[in-house]
Amino acid sequence: MNNNYRLPNIKKGFVHTNVKTVEQRAVLLGNYLPATKSIAEVCCGNCFYQYQIYERELQIQKFLGLDIVPAVVEANKRQGVPCVCGDALNGAVLKNFLDFDVIFFGPPLSIECDGHQLMTFNEVVPSYSEFVELLVGELKYGGTFICICPKTTTMGDIRKLYNAVKIQNDKYGLAVIHYSYSDITSDGTVTESRLKYVELWFSTALEDRWEIQESKPDK
Repeated sequence: MNNNYRLPNIKKGFVHTNVKTVEQRAVLLGNYLPATKSIAEVCCGNCFYQYQIYERELQIQKFLGLDIVPAVVEANKRQGVPCVCGDALNGAVLKNFLDFDVIFFGPPLSIECDGHQLMTFNEVVPSYSEFVELLVGELKYGGTFICICPKTTTMGDIRKLYNAVKIQNDKYGLAVIHYSYSDITSDGTVTESRLKYVELWFSTALEDRWEIQESKPDK
């Protein structure tokens, strides 16, 4: 296991992806890529919401999560979620995901995955550039992959990753920059509407438009 990864503190408990942001992703996938039949979540954490919502809203036929922490993988399996254990930067592991229509890459965005000790774009490990070099450059993935980035992500960060993707495969474009907001916490507590993630949708099937999408609870 890579000792540089920001792993969850299992004993304290850790945050999972906000249910409203997952619902927003399902809406965007239905609008932009309605033919999607298979979705993978790399660095998935607790991905019960994703599995449930994608099946219900998109009628996907295949789902698979990948996480490096055995306890997280086992917890997903207990919930009936297809999930395997492995390193997102291991080519032998990642090649098993190449036939998925859409891959979400969601590395931990806070220390111990607590949702409070937030990291900047360049502090995220495994890094987006390393993932791109492996997935697109070495393994030649040609589908749509979506990088889930911290809310502090800047346009400079986005341009840097865009250039890294284009170096690996010029057929890719950045179709959507999605600012995802929610008015509940990961445990369902109601709060003010807050920016949760900046999602970068890279695709060979969509136009290179850098289209800004904002998903807010009041819209």
